[in-house]
Amino acid sequence: YSPDPDCFTELEVDPSDSVKSVKQKIISLYSPPDWANTALLAPRGTKEYLENKKRLSQCHIQPGSVLKFSYARNLTKEEEKELAKEGVATEAFPEPLPELSVMPAPARSLPY
Repeated sequence: YSPDPDCFTELEVDPSDSVKSVKQKIISLYSPPDWANTALLAPRGTKEYLENKKRLSQCHIQPGSVLKFSYARNLTKEEEKELAKEGVATEAFPEPLPELSVMPAPARSLPY
């Protein structure tokens, strides 16, 4: 984590590691600023934030992939209103949609 986009850190991770565990490794190296209340991880150059519960392999992260880590703050409604009064534009980062699995219903006989 650095405001300098050319700064990076290499981490040893496994495809079975969760996104959350990768974030925790980075947080242990770079403490969050006081204002942050969340951390984001995305493939570099995108805003497709990875879900904490997913494994790196489920996110199609390959060896040598470059990810962007960012600290962020989820604003309360009051904070949003106060910033709007001051003319500060805010942007909500998209929440990843939950993944749904659809299982076929078991076959059953219908009475005729």
